[in-house]
This record gives sequence, C-alpha cells and structure tokens, in this order.
Amino acid sequence: MSRKAVFDFLNAVAKDYYLQHELSRKSKDEVMKNAKIMNYDFTPQDFDDVIWESEIFLANKHKEKFDLTFSLWETMWGKYYFQYLIDNVIGSLSDQEMKQIIG
Repeated sequence: MSRKAVFDFLNAVAKDYYLQHELSRKSKDEVMKNAKIMNYDFTPQDFDDVIWESEIFLANKHKEKFDLTFSLWETMWGKYYFQYLIDNVIGSLSDQEMKQIIG
C-alpha cells in the first residue's frame, strides 16, 4: 500500500495551501521526512515510481510521446518541482485514474 500512500500524501498536500507553500521549497529528502512525520509510509523509490508512472499515464491519456516534447512538462516552467507535481500531475488525475496507477 505504499503506492497508495504516495497519492494519499500528495492529495493531502493539495488540499492544504500552507503545506504546499512550505513543502514546495524543500528538498526531496525534507519532503520525504515530512511525509513520514505525517504518517505516510513510502520510500523515496516508491515516490519516484508513482510520479514516473503518473507522467507516463498522462502522456498516454493525451496521446503524446513520453519524451522531451511531452506538453505537461511545459507547465513546470516558473514553478518549484513539487508544486508542479501537485498542480499538474496530481491535479490532472481523477481518483479512478490514481487507482489504475496504483494497480
């Protein structure tokens, strides 16, 4: 259930503007520590796998190649990476699609 925990964590952050603002400026290690403090149990590798698979899923959904031309990545400009994940990756997935990615 660690893959589900990644989505649960990101969805919780998405609902809390203050937490989004705080975490968006943190390193990945600090974000992972914060997730643990919030009782979400996943590893950095689980996190990476879920994000990677989510981006591939979205590329397929939009009938785009998952390469340097993937249009979703253009939405990252001017944002912290974590904010991009909340706004453009998690924000682009329905609950049903997240369940599909979890497997």
